Amino acid sequence: MEVNTKEEEERSLQCWPPTAGLLPWLVFIPGSSEEGQTFYDISESHCHVKNIPELQDKVVATCSYGWLVIAGYLISDDCFLLNPISTKKIQLPSLTPEFSYDKCVLSSPPEDPGCVVMLLSFVIGTVDVIFCKPGDVEWTRQGLKLHDEDDSDYVRSAGVHKGDIYILTWNEHLYLVKFDKSYSITLVDLKVDDNTCPTMGKFYCCFPTYLVKTCRELLCLHCYIRHLQVVDIWVYKLDFDEKIWTRIKELKDQAFFIGSSSGLVLACSTEESIIHRNKIYLTLAEERTLYVYHFDLCALEVCLPCPNVKADWVQNVWILPVLKD
Repeated sequence: MEVNTKEEEERSLQCWPPTAGLLPWLVFIPGSSEEGQTFYDISESHCHVKNIPELQDKVVATCSYGWLVIAGYLISDDCFLLNPISTKKIQLPSLTPEFSYDKCVLSSPPEDPGCVVMLLSFVIGTVDVIFCKPGDVEWTRQGLKLHDEDDSDYVRSAGVHKGDIYILTWNEHLYLVKFDKSYSITLVDLKVDDNTCPTMGKFYCCFPTYLVKTCRELLCLHCYIRHLQVVDIWVYKLDFDEKIWTRIKELKDQAFFIGSSSGLVLACSTEESIIHRNKIYLTLAEERTLYVYHFDLCALEVCLPCPNVKADWVQNVWILPVLKD
């Protein structure tokens, strides 16, 4: 019987699970005292423990276009873009400890000349952002005032659609983040009709909200959570011409994956994959439960995907690599 050498075993641990690139993986990243990450395969309900060195003592700020934005955790200010399949790494400026972010967005793939990495910090009445392009040696920081007379508005979510960055607030303003030639930012209020989602303002404390990019549309998801349990999920799409949100009743050939960290949401086509259509997979902060919402049936399935994960994990996050650089 052939026995693997230590080097071969280490290489095996460092490789990604076998279905990486075919479907999103739920990844549990441990604290600094532990090595290795736990990957949950939703197609087989199976866990794989792998050792991805680039994820050690780090957190995934976002995953988009097959790339991860990796930020340091506690002991590190390192920040970089990582293609998990090719292992290509693009260094970004170091993060400063005085800036803590609530959301990270990647506007387009790194090879796009207009690619921007943006970290957003939400404050009542304003949003504080730092941003850079791949190759920059430092972050640009700018404070942006929300268009609200009494300064009571607050950023609810941020997302990307066709390379543009959008911000949605508690008072249901939808802003386009517009860059001028000197890369200074202004917020453009798109004047979207805020009466098309009447439940948003009334129950906002129970409704985590996410802006979701798909290949065709900009969507808004509202999750109704009561007593730490997912009760219902509403999905709206934006009509850019009429400037209204329209509620949709089916996801068609898509599935959504909502992570507990930084409002990360992935939309995945089910046309040529083993993922079931019309489902929304959701994790909540500080718990290991996976909620699977059957959108057409309005039915909820609950499971504990990785019961053996130790309690000191610092992040669970959805990752979707792309099998081409």
